[in-house]
Amino acid sequence: MKKKIYEILAVAALLCGCGKPAQTVERIVPVKIFTAVECTVPVYVDAVGTCVAYDSVDVVAQVSGRILSEHFEQGQPVEKGQLLYRIDSRLYDAQLLQAHGNVKIAEAQLALDRARLERTQPLAVGHYVSSQDFASLRAAVEQSEGRLEIARGELKRAETMVDFCSVRAPIGGVAGCKLSNVGNLADGSSQRPLLKIQSMDPLYVDFSISENDFPRLHSHFLRNGYLDCRVQLLSDATKTAAARLEIINNQVTPQSGNVKLRAVLNNGDRTFWPGESVRVRVILDQIEKAVVAPEVAIGTRGAGKFVFVVGDGNVADIRPVQVGQIHGTDAVFSSGLRPGEKVVVEGQFLLAPRTRVAVGGEYGSAVQPVDGARNSGK
Repeated sequence: MKKKIYEILAVAALLCGCGKPAQTVERIVPVKIFTAVECTVPVYVDAVGTCVAYDSVDVVAQVSGRILSEHFEQGQPVEKGQLLYRIDSRLYDAQLLQAHGNVKIAEAQLALDRARLERTQPLAVGHYVSSQDFASLRAAVEQSEGRLEIARGELKRAETMVDFCSVRAPIGGVAGCKLSNVGNLADGSSQRPLLKIQSMDPLYVDFSISENDFPRLHSHFLRNGYLDCRVQLLSDATKTAAARLEIINNQVTPQSGNVKLRAVLNNGDRTFWPGESVRVRVILDQIEKAVVAPEVAIGTRGAGKFVFVVGDGNVADIRPVQVGQIHGTDAVFSSGLRPGEKVVVEGQFLLAPRTRVAVGGEYGSAVQPVDGARNSGK
């Protein structure tokens, strides 16, 4: 068996030795290309933020008493002024009746003192009553007026306490989970919340940028007094909405070196929820006549970036480029590429400088609207 194998190998070697010299075949690499385009793209800053309720209120009892009933659904909208809880008001009703009685007593006493003063005044003119007695009568009237004011104040207080037994929504929004149940004792002195209400439209979007990006953003902000933003859910990239940056905090946070910003988001359809994490894009400006091509065309070599550009004779050559922001799936080229030039977007990893290519098709552009850009961080 071994002998036959050696014979076969020997014959194969002879046949190879007798063949003609191999000819060099030119290497052609199949690729897809994209023709660089010129368009308007945004200048922006990206950040990650959190949705915050525009108004958030802890509903607390202002009087003490047992909770008799509740008049809302957890997680459902409530209107401003809507009745939420009713607290046992019997003690406060009694105090209100007492206050009404005190007012009537004070009014009667004042009427009596005024009548005495009026009857005595002609006598005082004729000096039939001493000036001291007349002054005492005037003082009695003033004291009665004061007691009436005190009684009316106590009445107002008693009315307010009765009114506080009906706990109403101070703002419109969505009711959270109830924090106290019917039958529990509401304590007006503890400030323990019965319920939290948060407004849903509009919402704040709180986020931060570094102090390095802040001067550029701030200069654009001062120009208009606001900046347009796009907000996108981290959990669902299809959920986006327009917002407006309106508030810049008054300091750089020393611990992080960031500046806190606050945008206002219209949330009429309640797509966003307080506490959700979002991506925020702040649009600063626009770049006119920017050169754009797909990001997938870009390669990295050493500290620089490059693309393969297809020229005359379908020869692809390497081209150093400077890349700016990423616009959708496309990159903005600040230098190294001109509109109309053809860059390789598929098959470039098989290329070397001055390689002949076979163009297999054009790559579709993913250029997006101005407000849909995103920051690559490059």
